[in-house]
Amino acid sequence: MPVRPPRRATLDEVARLARVSPSTVSRVVRGSTPVSPELESAVREAIRVTGYVPNLAARQLVTSRSDAVGVVIPEDQWRVFRDPFFADMVEGVASQLAATNYRFILVVGRSAEDPEWLLHYVGGGHMDGVMLIAPERHHPLGDAIKSAGVPVVYMGKPFGAAGDATYVDADNAGGVRQAVEYLYAQGRRRIALIAGVPTMRSSVDRTAGYRSGMAGVGLPVDERLVLATDYGDEAGEKAMNQLLRLGEDVGVVDAVIAASDLIAMGVLRALRNAGICVPADIAVIGFGDERIAARSEPPLTSIAHNATQMGIELARLMVAVLEGQPHAGRFIMPPRLVVRATA
Repeated sequence: MPVRPPRRATLDEVARLARVSPSTVSRVVRGSTPVSPELESAVREAIRVTGYVPNLAARQLVTSRSDAVGVVIPEDQWRVFRDPFFADMVEGVASQLAATNYRFILVVGRSAEDPEWLLHYVGGGHMDGVMLIAPERHHPLGDAIKSAGVPVVYMGKPFGAAGDATYVDADNAGGVRQAVEYLYAQGRRRIALIAGVPTMRSSVDRTAGYRSGMAGVGLPVDERLVLATDYGDEAGEKAMNQLLRLGEDVGVVDAVIAASDLIAMGVLRALRNAGICVPADIAVIGFGDERIAARSEPPLTSIAHNATQMGIELARLMVAVLEGQPHAGRFIMPPRLVVRATA
């Protein structure tokens, strides 16, 4: 009969025996955040009794380092694997880390459905740091990971961020303001916004940029022309059809700013199905300037923010934090309007 390997004690078992939280056990094992002598003594004794050994290689046992960082995207897998922003961003992370001793672990979706699983994984020493991508408002994951003694760098300025938060973001508000000013200079006066998920920082900032841009050119905001949705093409098509149904109640919409290029793809499809000419009847501007923008029909005018470069900067800041700069700062990607055939 095959010999079964001995069962390994778990971090949770150590925590129960020591009567502390799993994150306290993690802090003691990693030596990342000081705990009281009493708690450390209790944890060390529980480790001795249970025979607990972190699931790390020999070097990791000595250094309490895994040389791995996490790219955690708390989003539905369906959206992540369809949205080109995430692919380009991860490509940037991979290219930056290739020249370092760090590898990365990609976690998608499950952290949102089962945050305890991720916290236990991180707390077990499998990740030296976490790059948390676009957490929504009130999402507890960032604070929970930091409470486990693991540093976090954010993609997207976190809500309620302290002055020492480290993050990468696009100038979302500035980009949409630039789009409004461009459309106004082209003679457009009924400018609609199809925004993203209202609990996400990017959507909040892009909506704020739309409002400030409209005020800056002296146009009132008609709230019926500001629609929240997700970042997908089907949602964009549905939202555009909703705008078209408004009809003469609000006059003819003559321009649409979409909060992502995928939304813009749906907008173009709805306009094509309705027999509306772009840009003669309605101009369309997307956000992101992903690869699909230049390939759309007609080619999409878009606000570029270079997701690959943002991924590079995200990984650079993560390494800086791990190498001794606990408050490594932040990087804001300036926007650039790429004019093509739709506006």
